[in-house]
Amino acid sequence: MRIFTHKMTSSGKSKRGIRIPIALHFYASFTFIILLSSIFSFVTYNSVVSSYIESECTKRINTAVNSCASFANAFSTSSIIDENDSPEEVRATLLNSILTSTDISIDASMILLSTDNISAGFFSASEDSYQIVWPVSNYTTSSIVQSKDVLDIILLQNGLSTDKTVKAVNIDGNMYYYRFAKIEYHTGNSQHFNDYDDYYLLFYVDSSFYDNFVQSMNTALMSAMIMSIVVAGFISIIVSFPIIHTARKLSRFASQISKGDFRMIKGHMASGELSDLSEAMNHMANKLEKNDQEQKTFFQNASHELRTPLMSIQGYAEGIKYGVFDNEKTEEAVDIIISETTRLSSMVENLLAISKMDLSSSGNYEVKKQIVNAYELSNNVIDKVRGGFLHNNKELINEIRVHDEYIYANENDIFRMLENIFANCLRYAKSNVYFKVTSDKSDIIFEIADDGPGISEDLLPYIFDRFSKGADGKHGIGLALSKAIAKEHNGGITASNCNSHTGARFTIRIPKTESNKQLSSINNNLV
Repeated sequence: MRIFTHKMTSSGKSKRGIRIPIALHFYASFTFIILLSSIFSFVTYNSVVSSYIESECTKRINTAVNSCASFANAFSTSSIIDENDSPEEVRATLLNSILTSTDISIDASMILLSTDNISAGFFSASEDSYQIVWPVSNYTTSSIVQSKDVLDIILLQNGLSTDKTVKAVNIDGNMYYYRFAKIEYHTGNSQHFNDYDDYYLLFYVDSSFYDNFVQSMNTALMSAMIMSIVVAGFISIIVSFPIIHTARKLSRFASQISKGDFRMIKGHMASGELSDLSEAMNHMANKLEKNDQEQKTFFQNASHELRTPLMSIQGYAEGIKYGVFDNEKTEEAVDIIISETTRLSSMVENLLAISKMDLSSSGNYEVKKQIVNAYELSNNVIDKVRGGFLHNNKELINEIRVHDEYIYANENDIFRMLENIFANCLRYAKSNVYFKVTSDKSDIIFEIADDGPGISEDLLPYIFDRFSKGADGKHGIGLALSKAIAKEHNGGITASNCNSHTGARFTIRIPKTESNKQLSSINNNLV
């Protein structure tokens, strides 16, 4: 498994941290879930089993003690006891019956001890302090030694207590649950308990059997966890392979796009999310291809449009320099140079303006806007373009139906947009251009129309494209710039042919806004 690092380069590229393969992400997730589940299962299982062991051992000891008491009660009224038997004989018979009872010994191990020197909570280590009556010497040596060790440690740590509580003691790493019971009995119909000697029964249960079982289960759980982690590794590889394959495919596609190859990616993707990503990348590639083509066309047309006036200027300038023209022609050549220079300057301004609109639409530039009075704006535009109409001997017919209505706009950009539309209509108009400004509930509507030949149906869908070729064979970006400015102001522009007369009509809609006074009044009311 390879882990790559990428440092910051001197060129300022962003550096990457440690790149972890997808398969390792899956494996880490699976392993974490397995470990968490195993730990939870381990803790829960051991907690439940520990409680069960304690409960089971306590139950077995109490059952043995209760069986012993029941046995003693039954014994006192049985026919085994003869009225002529001495208390010592009755005691011996009772103890022998208890110690040999299968019902009692099956629940817990027993030790019978006799002592006159043990008191609750006190024990002397001397063997003279007590005597183990049972198990007797005919039992195996190991049983006698074990009984003595258990009794010694219990008495040493906790003393002798005959309360009804089951206690626990750790002996050599094993838990022993125990309880003392004093031997008391009565004979015949007497209700007086006899305890001629201090005889005690110690009932205990060694939990090592349960502990060994728990240890075996813990080992099995650990083995299962390790096996699950190994299996998780294989599952991670199997599950992540389609995703890795698709991710590498998309990575190659991105690299392909960066090299200018915009062919769309095809084929099945590993998941819905990756399919959405591939569709988004295909859409991006398609858009980049379109933008790339538009950019190439733009530069080609821009260079062509700039080269034409430059060549004209250069030709007339050289003619003047080398005396090609006489005095009368020289003045005409100067006028042409000035005209071409003006056209060139206007074209450069339009190119800069449309570049600014592109930057704004991509979020890399902010167009400064302010509240503009639509009535004043309309009259200012009329004053500015009127000279062109007078020079071309054409008439501008106005109809302004707005007064105290406003738009939030960059005034210079709106001026440029309207000027471009006027210039287009002036070029094709026979004698008249119509300018109408109205409003509705949401927009200020600018309508500019001419009485020229109109727009051909073939050109109409592409008229706002950059450097679209008109009927006279000329290219331009004025209408494309107008569309970009309208879009920047959250408005729109459409082109159509007039119904009432021949000619083209352009309709521009810009959203209305409140004036500064109205906004101030609204703010005061809110406060």
